[in-house]
Amino acid sequence: MLVISAVALLLFRTTSAIDIFFSEPFFTEHDCATPAAGVRCGKFNLVFDPFWRLIRAIGHEAPIYLMACVCIHMAWLMMFNPNKTLADISPPLVAIISALLGPLLVVNLMLKEYWGRPRPFQTFFFGGDKPYVPPGDISNHCESNCSFVSGEAAAVFWVLALMFYFSGKNRTRFVIVASILAAFFAMLRVSFGRHYISDVVMGGLISVSLVAFAVWLIQTPIVRSLLIAMLKFSNTYAWGRHKLRNRNGRG
Repeated sequence: MLVISAVALLLFRTTSAIDIFFSEPFFTEHDCATPAAGVRCGKFNLVFDPFWRLIRAIGHEAPIYLMACVCIHMAWLMMFNPNKTLADISPPLVAIISALLGPLLVVNLMLKEYWGRPRPFQTFFFGGDKPYVPPGDISNHCESNCSFVSGEAAAVFWVLALMFYFSGKNRTRFVIVASILAAFFAMLRVSFGRHYISDVVMGGLISVSLVAFAVWLIQTPIVRSLLIAMLKFSNTYAWGRHKLRNRNGRG
């Protein structure tokens, strides 16, 4: 995944026309009140449509609720299941680790805050007053919550981490459906003029890469031994184990 991500970033950096090509169909141009060379006037109409704003809100909120469900499941396993195994906690653990590293740390706390890429609607080409900045470049044209990379794309593609809750054909079906929905919701950000295609592709690749990293991480000998020790402690002091002991003691 790292190689794919590097190749994709290099392609977007050397061919800015890709970004423009995918954003252009959603931009409605009109005459400028004060024409200037290299500046276009207009807007991305979909961002003002109530229906599409509602669809966007669903895509924005769904990963948050799914993450909350994963955390609740993990907490329940740790506190109330006295017979859990490494296989039981692996799915929520992969989801939690990849969410913390991907959408939260790398995407929102690092890239979006410090890379300074203006969003499409802020640039000269799409009605704004800032220059186009290639993906990956650090600039001072945006102060915070900037375009590179898309936080929402990272979040919706993070949902793929939930594939480990399924097995066999069900896992394949989940990956197909989740990938289609993730691509759809990510493209909404392009249609709204809030992100370039490079932002959503790189956001998705970062999330998927860190899901793979989380899977590798929990299988490393050191982390695996720590998890086994944690499981032993948790199973010993789980509420269900205490309940069983108290019942046996009264008998």
